[in-house]
Amino acid sequence: MQQKISIIKLLRRLSIFLGVVFSFIAFSACGDDDRPPDRTIAGVYASDVSVVYDGLPHSVRVENTLPSDSVLYSADGITFSASSPAFVVPGVYTVYFKVSRSGYKTFSSSATVSVSPCILSDISAQNVSVVYDGLPHSVSIAGLIPSDTVLFSSDGVSFSPDPPLFSEVGVHTVYYSVNRDYGYFNSSCSLTILPDIFGSYFNPVYGVIVLSRQSVVFDGLASGHLDGEPFSISDGSILFKDLAFSPLSDSEFVYKLSAANSTVFFRAGASGKLNVSVSDDVASISLDGNVLLSVPGNNYCDSGILTDYLSPSFEQPFSHSSLITEVSVSLSHRDVNPITFDCKYVIYDGLAHGFDFTDPVVYLSEQTTFTEVGRHTVSVAVLSDTFLPFVTDCILVILRDLTGIYASSEHVIQISGDSVVFDGDDAGRLSLLGEVMTWNGLTIYVTDNGIAYDGVNYSATEDILLIVRSDDDGAQRILYMPRDADQLLISYDGAALVFTADDDVLLSVPLDRDPVALYLNDTALPPLSPDRPSSFILGRADLAARVVVLSVQSV
Repeated sequence: MQQKISIIKLLRRLSIFLGVVFSFIAFSACGDDDRPPDRTIAGVYASDVSVVYDGLPHSVRVENTLPSDSVLYSADGITFSASSPAFVVPGVYTVYFKVSRSGYKTFSSSATVSVSPCILSDISAQNVSVVYDGLPHSVSIAGLIPSDTVLFSSDGVSFSPDPPLFSEVGVHTVYYSVNRDYGYFNSSCSLTILPDIFGSYFNPVYGVIVLSRQSVVFDGLASGHLDGEPFSISDGSILFKDLAFSPLSDSEFVYKLSAANSTVFFRAGASGKLNVSVSDDVASISLDGNVLLSVPGNNYCDSGILTDYLSPSFEQPFSHSSLITEVSVSLSHRDVNPITFDCKYVIYDGLAHGFDFTDPVVYLSEQTTFTEVGRHTVSVAVLSDTFLPFVTDCILVILRDLTGIYASSEHVIQISGDSVVFDGDDAGRLSLLGEVMTWNGLTIYVTDNGIAYDGVNYSATEDILLIVRSDDDGAQRILYMPRDADQLLISYDGAALVFTADDDVLLSVPLDRDPVALYLNDTALPPLSPDRPSSFILGRADLAARVVVLSVQSV
């Protein structure tokens, strides 16, 4: 019995041993899988580095690591080492790093190192001043090394490796740019070329001074004494007696201008023209747009040639005759010309019409005579020996010629020139009101086919019109007879007066009495009656006028 128990215990122990072995084998198998731990490293970082070049190496630093952590760095993301790469030369660099910690996943990231070029401190270019000698001059830059790249510009926009050269008098600005591997420097300096001061100088108040070796004592390149009075040079001009004198070239001459008790000097070529313009009673005398004198209380130049009539402007020539030539401008004040011009009206006659003036005038318009109906404007400058010139517009209205015969259903209007005949009777003359024709105070309007008067349209006609008046009914009738008709036949049938032309009945005037007497333009015709059946022929020779009045009266 005891022996059995021992075997059972032995079997139990063997089972425990085998379990331990299998557990070890299983644990070992899990280790061989090389699976990363589940935990992630937190709080580790590296900040970007941004510096200006200082000649020292710069890199990144990984923060919040543990002493047991392993930190590796790389400049290309492939080859890693324990040393962080450092950079000196300007540029933007990426640093890759890995952080390993037992029981954690490996942490990978990157940061940048930016090294900006510095402003070089050892570069300089001094301002240069030289006296004009006709040779080209430039500037020099100190502090350069052979590897520097230097560019120059005279306008600050376009740069080139060649320094600009200057030989003319004046202050010239030179812009330059220096670039090195690790820095740059941009600035500018000036090159002043002073004039050769011997010669003549001009001032509009003083006139002229002449500097020569006998009259000038130099205290320096830009200062000295002239006849005991100090002078200085500034930007090529001479400052003398608190006045600025500019150089006078060999082709320039000095003129003394006098006008209305005012005097000023000016310089110009051997000859030229002064311009005298007037505005608000102030005469301004100028040369090439520069005003030399302004004299109030004057609006006319008596010694100049008038060139602009809209706003009085004059030219006065001058020419050199001596060292200082005197030029006098005569000014005065004139009143405004009181002349006015009325609108001119003419009736169209096919001829050209314009304006006749007694005062001298200058036509400013391109066209001055007109033929066609309408309103026409001519601009003229009115000149006078005693008044201020002025410009005005003159109006010419050419009215339509209304000459002709116009008829309505009841009346006939004859117009010849400006005379009017109404229904064969003289009715006065046409009148001009503004730019329209009137008759008896009412306007005559021109229509497409005639005229309109007092609300009635009258058509123009080329026919011969016979106005028939009868005292039987007091009515008035109008007969149109073509101008090519041979004759007009008048007959009386006892009941009506019948008018026939070329076998066509043109008009029938009913009558209830006989005999009747006919009057053609107040001239009696033989009476017609039923007892006298013959008709009266009114031929074309009897129709001397295109409008004929025939009166029918009882005998």
